[in-house]
Amino acid sequence: MHRWFHPGFETDLIEAARYYQKQRPALGAEFLDEAEKAVETVMLAPERWPARHGGVRRFLVERFPYVIRYRISSRGDTVQFLSILHGARHPESGRERTGD
Repeated sequence: MHRWFHPGFETDLIEAARYYQKQRPALGAEFLDEAEKAVETVMLAPERWPARHGGVRRFLVERFPYVIRYRISSRGDTVQFLSILHGARHPESGRERTGD
């Protein structure tokens, strides 16, 4: 299965890593490592987590209060990573992002 990242996903990731790096040296890199592990976990079994509105699924990042929102493409051959946002953000945040 292929993977595709919405440009906003990458922006979310960079902003969060910068925030954590300011909090403590190396914490930004730790966040990036955990985010990468989360993406790899999703890729192993993307259908494992239930689909919600519009087929969007959620995966919680270990150690950090972040949620990855993704969906499987209509052809079923690509995991589309839409956003990675702090869990306290409004649940509608990033919902306008689509991969089709």
